[in-house]
Amino acid sequence: MKGGTCAGFLRERMINNFTWYIPTMVMFGKGLAQKIGDQIASVGAKKIMLIMGGQSAYKSGAYEQVSQSLKKNRIEFIEIVGVKSNPHVELVREAIARLAVTPVDVIVPVGGGSVFDTAKAVAAGAKYNGDIWDLVKGKSPITKTLPVMGVLTASATSSEMNNIAVLTNHKTEEKISFTSPLLYPKLSIIDPELQYTLPERQTVAGGIDIMAHVMERYFEGNEVPELLFEQYEVYLRSMLRCIPELRANPRNYDARAEYAWIATLSHNGSLSYGLKNRGDFSSHKLGHALSLFYDISHGDSISIMMPSWIEYVSKFNPVPLERFTKNIMGLDELRSTFRSWGAPITLREIKVRENDIERIADNVAKLAPMGTIKTLEREDIIEIIKIAW
Repeated sequence: MKGGTCAGFLRERMINNFTWYIPTMVMFGKGLAQKIGDQIASVGAKKIMLIMGGQSAYKSGAYEQVSQSLKKNRIEFIEIVGVKSNPHVELVREAIARLAVTPVDVIVPVGGGSVFDTAKAVAAGAKYNGDIWDLVKGKSPITKTLPVMGVLTASATSSEMNNIAVLTNHKTEEKISFTSPLLYPKLSIIDPELQYTLPERQTVAGGIDIMAHVMERYFEGNEVPELLFEQYEVYLRSMLRCIPELRANPRNYDARAEYAWIATLSHNGSLSYGLKNRGDFSSHKLGHALSLFYDISHGDSISIMMPSWIEYVSKFNPVPLERFTKNIMGLDELRSTFRSWGAPITLREIKVRENDIERIADNVAKLAPMGTIKTLEREDIIEIIKIAW
C-alpha cells in the first residue's frame, strides 16, 4: 500500500475514540480446568457455588477435574444443576435464595454461555436486596457482585469474557440481555478438549451464533474501519472452515481451539472498538422471541432470523451486503450453508404458524425502535418475520 492511502481511507472510515477495558483473566489450553482450585484459593476463597447445566459437565470430564481441584485446595462447594439453554430467572432466584442461607465467596460456572449468564445473574442478585428481575430490567443499578471464576465447556456467546447476561422470564414473556461493568468474570478457563463431546447440533448452533456476533458488526450500517472489516472477514472464513471440520471430526483440536477462541473474541468488545455503534443486534432480538416461545436454541433462532433481517435492511443500505457477497458469500449461499449444516432457515421448520407472526412481532416490538443499519418499527419487524416464514 502506498504512503497516504491508508490514512486517507481512515479519514473516510474513521476509528472513533474508544475506551476498552476487560478485567477477565483467560487461561486457554489443554488440562487447565485442573487449575481452577488453585486460582480460587489464590483470592482467599474458602467456599463456592458451582453452577452447571445437565450431563455435559460430567460427560466432558469437566466436573471431575473441577471438583478434584476444589477438594485438593480444601474449598467447600455447593451445587446448582439444571441450567437450560435459554436460562430461566426461576433457577437464578432459587440459587440466590440458597445463598441467603449458605453464603459463598465465589460463583463458579462450569458449562457454556447459558451457565455463565446464570452465574453472573446469581452473582449480582446475591448482593442485591430485592428481586433479580429488577436488575435485569434496569429498575435498579448493579452496584456489587460476587466474583465469577469459571470453566467453559461450550463456546458460542463470549459470556466468559464479556459483561453481558441474558435471562428468560416465562411469566412476563420476556427474554432480556442486561449489562454492567461488574458482570465481567474474574477468570475464565477455556480448554477446547472439554468440548469434544458436544453434540453436533450444539457445535453448529454455537458456530452460527459466533458468526452472528461478527456479522452484527459487519452489518452495523455506519462506516466501518477497513481494519475491522478485514478482521470480520478472517473470522467468518475461519468459522466456515472450522464448523464442517468439527462436524466431520469433533476431536480435531486445532479446529476446536480456533472455534473456541473466535467465539471469545467475537463478542468481548474487540470487534467493536472505534465503531459509532457497537453493532446492530436486531437479529438477536428477533431470535430471542423465537427462543422464548418455541424453546429452540439461540443458534437455531439466529440461522432463521439473521438472513431474513439482512435481506430486509439491505434494501435501505446495500453497501455491507455488496461487500459481504464479494468477499464471503451471497445471501442465498449463506442460507444454503446453514441448511447444509442441519440448521433451520425458515420459521415453518420450527412449527411456527402463519397466524403466530403477529404475536412474535408484538413481543419483539416491545424493544422498538431498534437497529442501526435501518431503524426498525413494528411494521418492519412484521416484514422480516414474513420473509423468514
